[in-house]
Amino acid sequence: MKHRLGALALAAVLAGSLSPAALAASPAEIVLNGNKLDTTGLPTCAGLPMRLIAEEDHGFADWYEEDNQGVFYLGDHQITVQFDTNAVEVDGTILEGIHAQVEQGVTFLPPSVLEGLEGYTVTADPQDGQKLTITTPNNDPMIQLAYQIIDASGMGYSARATLEQMEEYHQIHAASFTQGIGFFPMMTSPDTLVLVKLAEDGEEAAKADLERYRKQQEDTFSWYLSQNLPKVQNAKLVIADGWLLFLIAEDAEAGAALFQSSVEALSAP
Repeated sequence: MKHRLGALALAAVLAGSLSPAALAASPAEIVLNGNKLDTTGLPTCAGLPMRLIAEEDHGFADWYEEDNQGVFYLGDHQITVQFDTNAVEVDGTILEGIHAQVEQGVTFLPPSVLEGLEGYTVTADPQDGQKLTITTPNNDPMIQLAYQIIDASGMGYSARATLEQMEEYHQIHAASFTQGIGFFPMMTSPDTLVLVKLAEDGEEAAKADLERYRKQQEDTFSWYLSQNLPKVQNAKLVIADGWLLFLIAEDAEAGAALFQSSVEALSAP
């Protein structure tokens, strides 16, 4: 796991990011990657409601009762709150002088905590400091399209993977692509998405790797949880505008159709 900031640098960013006015009261409006969040029913409290933000950004939150701590997972990052002291850790680093606030079971953190994460920004509206706009690495159009395809195809839960992880764990060679993202299943499901930009002369190797992967899934689900076999046999591999989609899902046709209607925007300048 790679992080942009060491402990001292992170503390400096947290101490000096948003103005004090932006931390003094509950944000009147929060926009995450262009989507206005529904904060209806949340208690009034300074800071950002972390479970809502994590879940809206395709992450999640957990409460570990035995340790009396909450953990918010955002991409490669883990933000931990120790509820006995409300101390905050980011990726194992304790943030000096930063504390959570908990109201009616909802955990709020200063916007500056997100500001310290690579690829995250929190911007206050210059006319109204209580209106905040948050951008995250998931604002990338490629990643947004991948999640839209997941929803449209009824794809089950899968773990996100980089090109390097696809090669390491699934032998899908990264050299075939210039960029991309993958989602790969747990053992009980074959559901898979690979969305990649093909490298020059990368098409044939990519097709071979993905067919080998599909055949492995077919061999597995021909005898194990065989109700999943039709999904594997109906896997879709579509190429358009130099992009490739490989998809195993409940409704792969719907996912492929969305890809074909949306992929042109990925190549726009």
